[in-house]
Amino acid sequence: MLCNLIIPRLTSFGRTETLILNNRASSLWYIGSRHFYSSMSTLPTLTNSQFRCDPSVAMPLFKSSTNSSTFISGHLTPAEVSRASAAAVRISVTRGAIWDGFHLWHSLHWSARQYHKSDSQSAPLPPFRSPITSFVPIDFGQPVSTRLAGHSLLHCLLRAGETKAAAMLTEQMMSYGEELHPLSFNILLRQLHPSAIPGSPRPIYDRLRSLVPRPLGPEVLELQNVMPADPLTRFAVRLLSKAREHRWQRTTGMYESVLRACLIQGEILVASLLLALLLKDYQLRRACRHVAAEAESMGAPDTLAYVQSKIPEAPSRGFNLLPCRKSYFLFHNVTDFLKKHCARVDDPLFHEASQALANLAGALDARTIPYVDLAMLIRVLYSYPQCDHDVWITLPSGEQRSCNAYDYFHGVLFNLLRPVPDRHSPVHNPSQLPALTLQSYNALLNYAMRFRHSLMLTDRVLHHMTNCRKPPLAPNMTTYNILLRGSTLMRRNDIAESILQIIRQRIPSNQVDVSIPYFPPAFPPATFQGRSQNNKTSEPDSRLNKKRLHSLHFHHLLEDVFKSELIIPEPKDLLEPDNTLLTTYMAHLVATGRPDAVAILIIRLIPGLATPSKSLTHEELVSRWHTSVARAVALGPHFYAVALNALRKAGLYGLAERVWTLACAAEEKSLQCDSTTPWCLSVHSYTAMLQMYASATRGWLFDGDAGCRKVMGTEWVGLSQRSRHPRRAMSGLQKGMQIFRALSLAPNKVREAAARARSEGQKWKIVPSPPRADARFYNAALSLVSRWPGMAQRSVRHETPWRWHRMLEKAHQDFTRTGHKPHGWMPELEEVTKSMTDAGYALPVGFRLRLVGRDEQLPMKGKVDLKSRPYSFGWWTGSRFAAHRIPTAKRKGLPAHRRWRRLAHEESAYISQEPVQE
Repeated sequence: MLCNLIIPRLTSFGRTETLILNNRASSLWYIGSRHFYSSMSTLPTLTNSQFRCDPSVAMPLFKSSTNSSTFISGHLTPAEVSRASAAAVRISVTRGAIWDGFHLWHSLHWSARQYHKSDSQSAPLPPFRSPITSFVPIDFGQPVSTRLAGHSLLHCLLRAGETKAAAMLTEQMMSYGEELHPLSFNILLRQLHPSAIPGSPRPIYDRLRSLVPRPLGPEVLELQNVMPADPLTRFAVRLLSKAREHRWQRTTGMYESVLRACLIQGEILVASLLLALLLKDYQLRRACRHVAAEAESMGAPDTLAYVQSKIPEAPSRGFNLLPCRKSYFLFHNVTDFLKKHCARVDDPLFHEASQALANLAGALDARTIPYVDLAMLIRVLYSYPQCDHDVWITLPSGEQRSCNAYDYFHGVLFNLLRPVPDRHSPVHNPSQLPALTLQSYNALLNYAMRFRHSLMLTDRVLHHMTNCRKPPLAPNMTTYNILLRGSTLMRRNDIAESILQIIRQRIPSNQVDVSIPYFPPAFPPATFQGRSQNNKTSEPDSRLNKKRLHSLHFHHLLEDVFKSELIIPEPKDLLEPDNTLLTTYMAHLVATGRPDAVAILIIRLIPGLATPSKSLTHEELVSRWHTSVARAVALGPHFYAVALNALRKAGLYGLAERVWTLACAAEEKSLQCDSTTPWCLSVHSYTAMLQMYASATRGWLFDGDAGCRKVMGTEWVGLSQRSRHPRRAMSGLQKGMQIFRALSLAPNKVREAAARARSEGQKWKIVPSPPRADARFYNAALSLVSRWPGMAQRSVRHETPWRWHRMLEKAHQDFTRTGHKPHGWMPELEEVTKSMTDAGYALPVGFRLRLVGRDEQLPMKGKVDLKSRPYSFGWWTGSRFAAHRIPTAKRKGLPAHRRWRRLAHEESAYISQEPVQE
């Protein structure tokens, strides 16, 4: 039976308070104390005014009572003293006397070491560190466990909102060798999360504006050198790191709390290093489980002791709580963050995200990532833009060195593919490539075809996926979409037709005419790839020799593309066609000279776009329009980018305008409808419309313009010179400028739709990214505003920078001397110029000549959109000089100049007349 134990305490105000504790009957425990200014040194960084004390005021020191010590040791067991101390700590903190709780906790540690009986088997205790030199502890007369009192103090501090004090208490517990319960430690880490404190969360860019960027030297590879700027998050990272050093138990929830706090604040470099620690703990768990199974098979009496003898890094209280396979979502969160901030060089977090990506790439190269779904990481690696940025890596030998990020990432991916055996290898080593998921294999296929242009690597990945992997995987619709798009860009139309034949056989028959109907080819399959239809290797035509290739590197690449074999596996089940298949097939039709066929396909998909054969009433027209919009929403934004580009190349401007109107209506409906995923039109759709209207302004040219377009068949048909259409040119300029202005309004449209969705309680799974103007968009806009009525056609002679800069200098001299301004200025040109300079692009010299005397504050140099380029293209050294275009880098297809493509088209007529080799 328990009774009350009265503890009188002398406060700093000179009055006595009574603390009532429950303890055993007929036991009185009187503890005299003071206001514990002595404990202030244990928490030197706290600034809360309620814990401050004037050091000039003399405080009476605590004097221990020998009688109390004798009574406690003689009548109370250590367990009872521990429970009473925990209760005293709770009451002290509840009444605001936090320092009394700390003093009692320090006294328990003093007594545990004062009365500890050392023997040969027990480990020595860490020495006691007095908070101050004049600290006088409470003498309990016997060693008492501090675990319960420490946990009580920690939880009381957390309930009182003293999160920082609780974190510092945890650090002191670590120094004393005392371990927190995993749930208590996880609660503390969650409380250190910025979102746990009202008004604390800050956007990422607040940190970037208030702090100087970190120097990215070799010290970025160590966690202690890149600690977060937020004090509480810094505490959480340090505690989690020290928990590994002191062999505390770590759980997935602990890493989740700290990683989420780091990602919210943009501390991606810290998050990547913490993820590396999580991967090590995952491997530690697997190693401990293997050793534990070995101990059970050997009949070891103590499995945990056996594991710790074999693996000294194992947690002292067991390894079952270490991160397991379920921790993949943390890996996914980090890679998703890197996907957003490694795409553009001008991103504020690009440099830190690049180093974080290098940390994960190093783990992938060392095969220390235990997860099987690496699709997103592979995509982030091959999508990294080509730039001169360097990252720091750790070699297998332990040496740290700096290297180019772009080359390193592609080297890691190539190392992942290089040891994969081909179909002719007699022995297969399963450790050469882990058993990945189908999404990861698809990502590797896309890399091999689009970024390496290697059918040999593609065939190896397919062989490993369908034969070597245990169990093997069958290709799905995404696999065939990747193969179809890759073979189209590599000009291997024989492979593309084989893929289309397989797809047509394995999709429902009623979907063939809707998704991939057959259209006769514009050119025989031998035109582009130099191969016969029976897949036998044949040499390229002799006229496509080295002197018609722009580099020897491209010649070798082309030979490898033409001579390699690719065996396409068959699917096991029926394939389900999707929108990606539709857009990939449309792009294939455009690339093979059949843009007119895309118009037929569009009408089949959306019959409402066709001109009605009879007059319809207003109600019928409205119903037809709503049906078309509902169908258009499901097609997605990529469909319209490909469709508008195909209609522009086919010269079907009227149908292109109807498709654009429908696409805008579908975009608006998708942002309002809660049953579909919201989306935005891509910048490629805007660019295609600007290019179409720019061609209409050629009606202002004095001599007209000659051109040619592809038609369905095997010949190129030239068009006669166009007659002048000033009204069409003016209409094209006005409509084109509406398209140009609409792009700048897209971000506001998305923000308003997102705010409306939040107000209505709707949650978007994916927030659509509004389109951003790029170099190709501005080149189309410059082409739109580059002509004026009565303008003579531009000279086709080779342009040199020296000639244009001399003309610009002469124009400045004439304006200074006579005040004469050059012709060609338009208000639309000035509007496009302002938008370009705001986006960081430099105006081409041909347009700077027109603005002499009007705008002299134009930058001479601007950025170049390199983005992600195929590694097989080599480093981009600059494009051919063009006085009226922004430099752009090629990112698709084969690295052939326009001159070579024109020569290949000229020879297509001759090749098409030759009989096909059977």
